[in-house]
Amino acid sequence: MKFYIILFTGLLLMVYSCKTKKPSTQQNSQSTEQTPVKPKTLGKVSHQYRVTGCNTVVIVNAENNENPLVLIPKDTLAKEFDKDGLEIYFEYRLLKIKNPAGCSHGIPALISNISKK
Repeated sequence: MKFYIILFTGLLLMVYSCKTKKPSTQQNSQSTEQTPVKPKTLGKVSHQYRVTGCNTVVIVNAENNENPLVLIPKDTLAKEFDKDGLEIYFEYRLLKIKNPAGCSHGIPALISNISKK
């Protein structure tokens, strides 16, 4: 009889200690508010590689002006943004795909949220 009482008490303690608390809604709202905002990148639309067969590129001058980052948009830019020398703000994500034929300079990228400077 003592064995059953000890076994029942042990099982009861295990079940009670294994319960998890549900996170409150305040904790969830705080975690979503703390997500960092990704700043947009400033770049200049260029057609300097059109002679080689590369349509439009976006040149990003970082701190090091000797080696600017050349981005090849995966999708063509809208006509309002596809003007040589136009400075734009945008977000980008580098892609792991082959460069289009004739584009030896640059890295393919998915460019989104484009706005004029």
